[in-house]
Amino acid sequence: MRLLRDITSGPTNQIATAMFSSGVRNCANRIDQISNFLTRDTRSSALLFLPDRDPDNSMVSVSVEVQREGTPRAYGSATFSPNTAIGCAGSYEYVQYWPESCNSVAAKYFKGAASAGSLGGEIAILTIGPSARVFLMRATGTSCVSIKKELIK
Repeated sequence: MRLLRDITSGPTNQIATAMFSSGVRNCANRIDQISNFLTRDTRSSALLFLPDRDPDNSMVSVSVEVQREGTPRAYGSATFSPNTAIGCAGSYEYVQYWPESCNSVAAKYFKGAASAGSLGGEIAILTIGPSARVFLMRATGTSCVSIKKELIK
């Protein structure tokens, strides 16, 4: 995932706006980028994790509940850390329960992802980018939980 634009007149979504208003400026572009990615075309709500002091030079995080049309409700989490050498690094995880098998989820929702073995022996790993993976964990019966994780710098 690449940064498509810079914020020059302020952030463009409610999560980024709330962070920006709380004094988080160093990571404004990255927060806007990732929170847009997680919540675009959804109904969502968020909880911000902000430090007591110096929010512009501290790690910050957000948890979101996401409802996207046609898919089960999901939990997303993003964390941001300012770094003067590269700007702001971020990561997100997107956790979703699927009422179908992990093989079906992989084929239907993660087409083209390469199998990368397993984490331990029960959780399958799919590679979807250089710093992005999907973990598929069998749940009760024939259902599946997917965890998509990406690091962005």
